[in-house]
Amino acid sequence: MSDNLKRRSIPVLNAVIPLAFAFALGAIFTMIAGYNPLTVYGLILKTAFTSGGGWMQTLGFACPIILTGIATAFAFQSGLWNIGVEGQLYFGAFAAALVGAGYFGLDCIPVGLQMPLSVLAGILAGMLYAAIPALLKAYLNANVVVTTIMLNYIAIELTEFLTKAFFQGDQSYDSTYAIQETAEIPKIMSRYRVSYAIFLAVAIVLVVWFVSRRTSFGYEISAIGRQLEFSEAVGMRVRKKIVLIFLISGAIAGVAGATEVLGVNKNFMPNFSTNPGLGWQGYYVAVLAHNNPLAVLLIAIIFGGFRYGSIAVQSKLGVPLDLLNIIQGALILFYSIKYFHENKEKIQKHLKKANPAKKEEQQNA
Repeated sequence: MSDNLKRRSIPVLNAVIPLAFAFALGAIFTMIAGYNPLTVYGLILKTAFTSGGGWMQTLGFACPIILTGIATAFAFQSGLWNIGVEGQLYFGAFAAALVGAGYFGLDCIPVGLQMPLSVLAGILAGMLYAAIPALLKAYLNANVVVTTIMLNYIAIELTEFLTKAFFQGDQSYDSTYAIQETAEIPKIMSRYRVSYAIFLAVAIVLVVWFVSRRTSFGYEISAIGRQLEFSEAVGMRVRKKIVLIFLISGAIAGVAGATEVLGVNKNFMPNFSTNPGLGWQGYYVAVLAHNNPLAVLLIAIIFGGFRYGSIAVQSKLGVPLDLLNIIQGALILFYSIKYFHENKEKIQKHLKKANPAKKEEQQNA
């Protein structure tokens, strides 16, 4: 095999090998639970990807994951670990539900503006919530991983409290009032989950890809991610860029929440983001896609297919949905092992620097 062919095959192997190990681990747990892995995986694939209706349902489940994945990947490209997409999604969904349901007298908004203004409310809410960790990072150098994770829990609990205390609808379960029909995002076909929001999701992916790959702002994002101090030294106004990157990431997360409420759920329900959460699934997708926007689109569709297929398997075979969570967790585990291998030389170099005595001993030997 030529060196050129080897170099081309490495990215393919890096994607296929972790996937194979993850499904193998999932197969082991499936057998432990008393099911045939071939039957389970076969039914998932057949349900999600071999019919027009299956694809429509798959895209419906994939739509919010595409958006949360691209929101996460956009921030990750700059080295800003926005793990708070789940919380930003919650606030986006909550704000969109309030506007769409006509709270605060907003039911008088002209019919043609109700849906776009509801989406805009979700965008602004996601941006405002993302601004908190952004400002803490930009001006106080706070650890964004810690702040964003903590803000996730605050968002989930706070929106639940507000819903129950002030915005409880007339349903028999905890939720806001249903949004007005004129504020809904229409479904492509009423029988299936997917709405026209899927086109917005794809458009956002393409815009992010273009900005990341073809603009000076995209270059600056990449430079900040590779070398923050250098970017500051050459006058990139890193603080403002950090805030802007977080605001854009939060805006996309807000779109994810808004479109899920307006196109699928029709109201805001506490804990509507199913385990492990749409924001966390977007995180998995971004990591597996190595922050490549087009890869985010593809992997999110695969995740959406397995989400829908797992529901079908649960109803037909009784296999729990936790199977999908095991596969997702295994993907991250095996991807991390691959990442360690790719960076082995850098890690060894850092270890040598940290232990100069051992380095000198090796040189004398």
